Formats: sequence, C-alpha cells, structure tokens
Amino acid sequence: MQSFTGKVAVVTGGASGIGRALALDFARRGMSLVLADVDADALQGAAREVQAAGAACLAVPTDVADAQAVQRLADAAFARFGKVHVLCNNAGVVIEGTAQQATHAEWEWVLGVNLWGVIHGLHAFLPRMLAHGEPGHVLNAASMAGMVPFPQATVYNTAKYGVVGLTETLARELRQTSLGVSLLLPFWVSTGIFRGGQRRPPGVERAHGEIDMSAIRDDQWRTPGQVSALVLEAIAAGRFYIFTHPETREYMEARIRRIQAAYLP
Repeated sequence: MQSFTGKVAVVTGGASGIGRALALDFARRGMSLVLADVDADALQGAAREVQAAGAACLAVPTDVADAQAVQRLADAAFARFGKVHVLCNNAGVVIEGTAQQATHAEWEWVLGVNLWGVIHGLHAFLPRMLAHGEPGHVLNAASMAGMVPFPQATVYNTAKYGVVGLTETLARELRQTSLGVSLLLPFWVSTGIFRGGQRRPPGVERAHGEIDMSAIRDDQWRTPGQVSALVLEAIAAGRFYIFTHPETREYMEARIRRIQAAYLP
C-alpha cells in the first residue's frame, strides 16, 4: 500500500497509547479515521485531536470483545466513508499472574479483548475490504509475549500467541489479494497499560497487583509515536513483522536454539 492520502483507516483501542498515535499519524498522511475504544470519554478526546490535525473522524465507543458491537462499528464505518482501506486491530489489555492464579473472569476478559477482538475485527471488516478491491492493509497487534513465553503472564501470553498464529496464517491466505498484512510485536511501550491504565469490566477484580516494572531501564521504553512510525513504514513497504526493540532478538534466538535442540539425537 504505497499511498495513504484519501484512504480510510479503522483503529481499535484508538483512544490512547499506540492506537492514538497511529490515528494521528494516519491523519497527518491525509487519511480519514474511524476510532473505536471502550473508554468513550478518552475516545472523544482522541477524535478531537485527529480532527484538529485536519482529518475527518468518526468515533464509535466499542467493546471489541463483543462481536455485535464490532459489527456495528463496521456498519458505521462503511456507512460514513463507503470504504475501509486500513484495519488496525490494536485494542489490548494485560494482567499479571500464573495459570494457577488467573480467574476464569480474567481469562475471558483478556482472551475476549486480545484474541477475540482481532477475530471480530476480521469477521466484520475483511469481506467488505476485499470486496471493494482497492489496495489496503490489515495490522494485528500482538506482543513479544506472543513469541516468547514470559513468566507471570500466562493469560496474556496465551492470547498473544493466538494473535501471532492467526496473523501469520492470514498473511498467507491474503497473499494473492489486494490486502497486505502486518504483525506488530511491541515490547516495552509507554502506554500506561502496564501500570493499570486500562478499564476492567465489572466482575474482573485486580487479584494479583500490578506488574513489577522496577527492572525496566529508562532506555528500554519506546513511545507510542516511535511505534506508530514503524507501523506506517512497514505498511508502506509491505513488511510483515514489526519488532519495536532490536534487543529482543536474543530472546527469539534462545527460543529457536531450544527448539533446534529438541531435534538432536
């Protein structure tokens, strides 16, 4: 997808963090925006920023874990703009805890947003994006936790591994179509999500405390704007994997060595 001007992008989780940065960068490239988020107040604030950047913007409060809500989001997007060219399945939540600690409600919440949210987005938007036939792109946000099984994050890891498998398969399935596919694999990004900056639904109490960030050095953090710049570059270049932290290569290499060792006699 070489040109952004005059195109339409949908961004879930668009009220803050990476989603908000993506929306603003798309707006500056001449795109119209459809923003979705569960936080209606923050969503309106993001929409005002996008409009101030000169872009048309539709804000639709949406819980991506709700399939019907995402269908309504798609209906509203196509009703307003006629076409959608870029779909960013970006909404995400995180909890700390082991498999033994996680409650059923936490499993449902995190899988509902992080994995089913992506599935719902694809079901609602993909057929109509393919039908209009114009060049476009799908971005699914996973995490390095979808490539490397970090301890104390069992539920989050599980959801993000699912997004990785889904997106790698999707890229092969869409290879001969008008749509490109990218997989975002961020590591430490200063979005606030790790410090409780996320809205838990009723019945999903904070059972395990906050994730311990004390070991993360200042130079390990990336800003949402830095991540957004990488995403736009990857979309324009048709690049699939988007890693935000080159230093995570050592984790990937260690995992590959463990897998290779399992094949040895």
